[in-house]
Amino acid sequence: MNDIFCSILPIFLITLLGSIIKNKWLTSEEFWRGIEKLSYFVLFPAMLFNYVSAADLSVASIIKLVVALVIATLLVSIGLIFYRRKYNINNQLFTSIFQGSIRYNSYIFFGVSSPLLGSSGLSVVAVISSYMIICTNILSVMIFAYYIPDKSVTTTIRTSIILMIKLIVSNPLIIASLLGFIFNYSDLELHLGLKKTLDSLSNAALAIGMLNVGAGLNFTIKQELLQSVVFTSFIKLIIFPLISFVVLWLMSIDGIDRSVGILYSSLPCASTAYVLSRQLGGDPDSMASIITFTTFFSVVTISIIMYILG
Repeated sequence: MNDIFCSILPIFLITLLGSIIKNKWLTSEEFWRGIEKLSYFVLFPAMLFNYVSAADLSVASIIKLVVALVIATLLVSIGLIFYRRKYNINNQLFTSIFQGSIRYNSYIFFGVSSPLLGSSGLSVVAVISSYMIICTNILSVMIFAYYIPDKSVTTTIRTSIILMIKLIVSNPLIIASLLGFIFNYSDLELHLGLKKTLDSLSNAALAIGMLNVGAGLNFTIKQELLQSVVFTSFIKLIIFPLISFVVLWLMSIDGIDRSVGILYSSLPCASTAYVLSRQLGGDPDSMASIITFTTFFSVVTISIIMYILG
C-alpha cells in the first residue's frame, strides 16, 4: 500500500501546489483560464492521441469495461434518486449531490494512472475516458432537466441539452481519441519529429493539468452544507468503487482493465461540474465544496481502494 500511496501522492502535491500558487502568487483569473484552455485544447488532446494511436487494445475488452462502468454509474444514479425521494432533499442541492457522486476528474484520472498503472493502463484510460465523458454529461443534464422545475430554467436546460450535444461532438478530447483510433486501426504512423513533439506535450499535460485542478479548489465549506458534502464524498469515494468492483467481478473483468475500472470509480468529482451547476440553476456553493472535499480526501481513499480492490 505504501508503494501505491507514494505513486499517487506526487499528483496531489502538485494539485496542492496549484492551489497555493493561485492564492498566494499568480492570483489572476485570466492567467488560470488560459492555462485551462491550454490543457483542454492542446496538451490533453495531444496525450490522448499519442496513447490511443499506439495502443495495442482489444476492442471487445474495452467495450466490456465501458459497459461495466456505465452499469455501475446507473446503479449509483438510481440509488441516489431513491435516497432523494426518501429524505425529500432540496432539488438544487440534489443536483450537486448527483454530479458529485458520478462525475470524475479526467485530469486526475490521467495523472494517477500514469505512475500507478504504467503506459498500458494509460492507454486503456485514454480510450474509456471519451465514452464516460459522454455518459456522465448526459446523465447530469437529464437530472437538471427533471429536478429544476422553474420554466425559464427548463427552457435554458433544453437549449443546454442541444449545446451539450454540440460540445460533445466538438470535444477536443473525444476528437483526439477518434483520430487516435483511426491511426491505430489504419496502421498509420507519424513522422518521428511529430511523434517526439507529441511525447513532449504529453509529458507537460499531467503537471500543468494538476496545477490547474488545484487552482480551482475552494477550501471554505459552509456549515449547513457539511452533511451533504460528506455524504456525497462517501458515495463517490467509497460506495461507487465497491459497486464497480462487484459489477466488474460479475462480468469477469480482471487484470489491467479491472484496475482501470476501480481507479475510475474512485476518482474525485470533476471541476467542470461547478460550471454546469452555475449555468443550469443548481447549487454552485455545495458543488464547489463537494469538488474540493472529494479531491482532498481522494489521495487517501484511492490508495486504500486500489490496494484492496485494484
